[in-house]
Amino acid sequence: MRFGIGLFSMQTHPKLKYSHEDLYRNTIEQVEIAEQSGFDSAWLSEHHFLEDGYCPSPLVMASALLARTTSIKVGTSILILPLHDPVRIAEDCAVLDNISGGRFHLGVAIGYRKEEFDGMNVPMKHRPSRIEEGIEILKKCWAEEEFTYKGRRYEYNNINVTPKPVQKPTIPIYIGAFEEPAIRRAGRLGYPLMIGPGRTMPMIKDTLGFYNDEAKKHGVDHSKIKHILLRETYVNVSSKKASELGDRLVISMYKFYFTLGIKMIIRGKQVSDINDPLFQYLAEDRFIIGDPDYCNDEITRYREEAGTDCILTRMVFPEATDEIIKESIKLFGKEVISKY
Repeated sequence: MRFGIGLFSMQTHPKLKYSHEDLYRNTIEQVEIAEQSGFDSAWLSEHHFLEDGYCPSPLVMASALLARTTSIKVGTSILILPLHDPVRIAEDCAVLDNISGGRFHLGVAIGYRKEEFDGMNVPMKHRPSRIEEGIEILKKCWAEEEFTYKGRRYEYNNINVTPKPVQKPTIPIYIGAFEEPAIRRAGRLGYPLMIGPGRTMPMIKDTLGFYNDEAKKHGVDHSKIKHILLRETYVNVSSKKASELGDRLVISMYKFYFTLGIKMIIRGKQVSDINDPLFQYLAEDRFIIGDPDYCNDEITRYREEAGTDCILTRMVFPEATDEIIKESIKLFGKEVISKY
């Protein structure tokens, strides 16, 4: 089993007094501790134009993390590819890969917030074509010498992106997808999924089913593809404290995401508003929140039932103090990662 940590978003919270300078410094320290604790990877997220200062530049932060670490991989989960020029992203990622000796991974997704697309003057209806063309262009930039490309959204003539990445044949690419069309798109393209933390086990199995079905139709050998499973995670030596604090931190965060437009299904029903009583059941079959024994049991279940060998533990919640996050990282490394 491999374990990642994230999602680092450097958001302020009204109940905490951290400035953004504090949050970025804390994050670097947290990733250094994660590396020492046996985590395989650390992941950054992207959003724009939010009052809490949600990280708008994950590749810049990735550079800082890679410069302060020696072995842990650093990636994006996710970068909103349709908002960016893919050649510029290809150049930045290649530089990151060279800085780190081949430790950068790129997770991309289509995006969902209209405010971000309006702010960047990108039509939302162009998202599917921009992400597909963007991924194709990334591959060309990293693998080919001089090339020309003409698509519906992008056109480049006789360009040769340098430097090339250290990793061969290319920097690993993952696709974040929630709705069935996006999941099937990932299967058709043959890139591994970043399976979001809000899915129950039946939803995870449905996701894999959609992916495998589409992959099979397009000649992709899905048996060799290693997906990453995201899980909200909080560990404490006391199962009672873990449940009380972990549930509060996670539910608070999910209510915030609900206000951004994320669709949430709980007990088979779609949540209707922020005060929906369904939120009290949010943690059922979704999160790894408990003492070390419980966490180990859940990881075993995900490995056996979902076939995953990589879990991205989201331990960073906007309402959690730096001390809470660091303690959870250390305990998870000592009592969970050490068992694998």
